[in-house]
Amino acid sequence: MVKLMAIVVLLTTLTGCFPYATSYVHLDAPGITHDAGCAGPPVLATFEAKGARFAVTLEPRWTSGSSAGFLRVRAPQEMDVSIPDAIGYLTPNELAPIRFELRRVEPWEERFGRQILKRQGVLEHRFEFSTLPPIAFSGTLQLPTIYLDGLAVDSPSFKFDRRSYAGIAPLNC
Repeated sequence: MVKLMAIVVLLTTLTGCFPYATSYVHLDAPGITHDAGCAGPPVLATFEAKGARFAVTLEPRWTSGSSAGFLRVRAPQEMDVSIPDAIGYLTPNELAPIRFELRRVEPWEERFGRQILKRQGVLEHRFEFSTLPPIAFSGTLQLPTIYLDGLAVDSPSFKFDRRSYAGIAPLNC
């Protein structure tokens, strides 16, 4: 039995995978899908509207070089993307809303991915959530209205909670 366990551990190590357990913030709303990136829990809530693809997370983990939550909008290059009133609200259950700002950023560590998208005719716009506290509670997330070529897009009202996750992650992801 010990030999069998040693072989399993060795094979797992050689494939570059390791088991782990963690918690994550799960976002949910009608009409969205969930994405985990290449590994890990499904921290991204995604939806499409008016020719653009949106991704939202409160806790990005491996999906980003930053620890700040964000809204990512991938739209055709010729489309104007703006958020004039860049204020969102995080409302813990049965408590007062927490106001936060969305700030446009271009993370340097993701520049190669943006170049690939640009060659495909897509431009990525990223807005990080500033001044958010650590998320150790459940509640709702309301993002501001986003304008695509002057047309308003209201994001869904997201419900969120902290969940547990156990899985196997590749080291080369």
